[in-house]
Amino acid sequence: MLSRPTADGVLLLCLDALIPASDCDGAALGPDLPWRANAARLLDHARAQGWTTGHAISRRRLPGETPWRPAEGLAPMPKEPVYHREQPSAFASPELCATLAGPARPEVVLCGLSLHGSLLATAVDAQRRGVCLTLALDAAGLSPAEQPGLDGLLRLQRMGHLSSIVRTAATETLLRPWRPLKLVVGGRDQTRV
Repeated sequence: MLSRPTADGVLLLCLDALIPASDCDGAALGPDLPWRANAARLLDHARAQGWTTGHAISRRRLPGETPWRPAEGLAPMPKEPVYHREQPSAFASPELCATLAGPARPEVVLCGLSLHGSLLATAVDAQRRGVCLTLALDAAGLSPAEQPGLDGLLRLQRMGHLSSIVRTAATETLLRPWRPLKLVVGGRDQTRV
C-alpha cells in the first residue's frame, strides 16, 4: 500500500500532455478513454494539494512544424514548467534533472500519454538514476506496442528488482482523502497530518 505523496516531496509529471497536432489521432486521444480522465483528475488533485507539477514533451517544435497542441484536460498552467527532451525518457531533459537534483529529491508521480515508449524509458531511467517513481498506470495512455514492455516491468517489480525505486499505484490511491490523526500528549490534543 502506497502512502499519498506530500506537497513538499512530490512532482507530478505529465508525459506528452503537449503533442504535435500531427500526432493527435482520435484513437490515442479520444475523450472517452479512462486513462485521460484519471490523468486529468490526478493533475487537478495535484494542483489543489500544492504538489509541484510539470510536463514533459518529446522535443522542441522545429520552425515550420505543426504547432503543439495540449491534450484535453492536461494542458499546463502558465506557471508549470514544460520539460523538452530528445530521447524517450523524461529524464533526458537536462532541466528536469536539474529540478530533481539536490538533497531534497522529490518522488515523481508519472501520468499522461506515453509516446514512443516514454513511460517505460522513464521508469528504467528512474531506476538507473535512483529517482523514486510512482507510475499511475490507470492514468497513462499506452500504445499496444508498449504493453509487453509494461508487463515485463511489472514482472520485475513483483520479483523485487524495481520495488525500491519504481512503484505502481491506482489513481484512486493517490487521490484518497486523508484525515488528520489526533495525538494526545499530556492531556492536550495535537493534530498531525
